[in-house]
Amino acid sequence: MWEQLNATWLEVQETAARGTWRTEPHRFLQRVKTGSQAFTGVCSATMTHGEGWHFLRLGELLERADQTTRILDVKYHTLLPRGAEDVGTPYDNLQWAAVLKSVSGYEMFRKKHHDGIRPAAVAGFLLLDAEFPRAVRYCLHRAEAALRSISGKDARPNAAVRFLGKLTGDFEFATAEEILAQGMHEFCDSAQTRLATVGDAIQRTYFSIDVDPAASAPVARE
Repeated sequence: MWEQLNATWLEVQETAARGTWRTEPHRFLQRVKTGSQAFTGVCSATMTHGEGWHFLRLGELLERADQTTRILDVKYHTLLPRGAEDVGTPYDNLQWAAVLKSVSGYEMFRKKHHDGIRPAAVAGFLLLDAEFPRAVRYCLHRAEAALRSISGKDARPNAAVRFLGKLTGDFEFATAEEILAQGMHEFCDSAQTRLATVGDAIQRTYFSIDVDPAASAPVARE
């Protein structure tokens, strides 16, 4: 894990020093993606899947869910056609295909949807698909499983488990039509806020140490 992470870091440093990331940005970013994916693969294949592993997965999945909502939110408003006459045009399809490719989801989307690339279908796929690893619903479901493995499946749910469970449940039963009716930006913004709440609860539950000032005060000697 260390060797892979260090190798990627050194490569990024070398590229930055040479300035080739400006002239060959696609090649540079592809190497960053490959290095990140290799690190994830090494972790999965060599690390004991105990508490540390579940914390690693928990952070990865929550971050991925958050970033997917942000990509979709920004792209949805940037690329949404200005008029009905633009829907289904080659340019429209090309832009939405780019959104899917940005999360490595183009091939998987096409396997599930054979009637073309439509904004509503792309949004539903990236938010609600239960099998695609970068879909928000998939990430939340796996993150909840990781969190329950940490807290103990039979233990009383703490704040982090409750917040994440409620968010996962909302995605479990949501539909693309309901999301679009509510508003894509509003839905994604709410999801990001709730993900931040989950992160704060995890921090307080597992990493914050509350110290009693009275207990730490020096004892007077007679």
